[in-house]
Amino acid sequence: MSLTVGFLGTGRIAAPMVRSLNRRLPDCAIRISVRNRKFSGRLSALPGVTVMDNQDVVDRSEIVFLCLLADVARSELPGLDFREGQKIISVMADISLAEIGNLVLPATDPVVTVPLPFIETGGCPLPVFPDGEVLHTLFGNENEVILVNTEDAMGPHFAATAILSHTMKQLDVVADWLSGFTGSRQNAERYVASLLTGYLGSLEKDGNGRFREAMEDLSTEGGLNNQLRAHIGQSGFYETLRQGLDGLEGRLRERAPV
Repeated sequence: MSLTVGFLGTGRIAAPMVRSLNRRLPDCAIRISVRNRKFSGRLSALPGVTVMDNQDVVDRSEIVFLCLLADVARSELPGLDFREGQKIISVMADISLAEIGNLVLPATDPVVTVPLPFIETGGCPLPVFPDGEVLHTLFGNENEVILVNTEDAMGPHFAATAILSHTMKQLDVVADWLSGFTGSRQNAERYVASLLTGYLGSLEKDGNGRFREAMEDLSTEGGLNNQLRAHIGQSGFYETLRQGLDGLEGRLRERAPV
């Protein structure tokens, strides 16, 4: 597929997207900004990937991904000349589509999505608003594109990604605890990682209550899973988790439209 795709910003989210596109769509010409020299230098070694300044990225791309911090976008995008008909896709959390729309005029109808680094290997859910057609074209055969009904619902999707770091912390605690008995941190981490990925991989991803179904399966009275979940629940952990997610959603909801 012959497309020209540009990336403004080449950090920890953009770089895996570039590598994914380069692997899956080898005829796609990819233009990336020089902003992060650590990442852009490595990416420029890929066939079909060219590093250039921001305006050249915009001038030579049909589709432009905005992978900047919100404050950087507010500073740099007004100095760039976008054009009518360009497809603009934002992966930025702390800025509204209305504001993005004003920053990229005369391009219109920007889209927002929530990619994560594992998009590089596939299996990354991609919530998107208001239109998922371009994402389907670029990433849809390996990643589920989920059309969200309103922009307000995108903030909670961004917030939900914060569970990943928290989950890694839980797994690290378990691996550290286990290694205290086994004497091997490496084997403990391998076991815990395989335990979780194997179990999650066995769940159907159809949205039909599979988490609760799995909890029921793991809730044998007097069983180990049941005992640990009850212990954690009594500590107020789950309520604290909800409060933390509410705090993130509130922060994102307060993005100032223009």
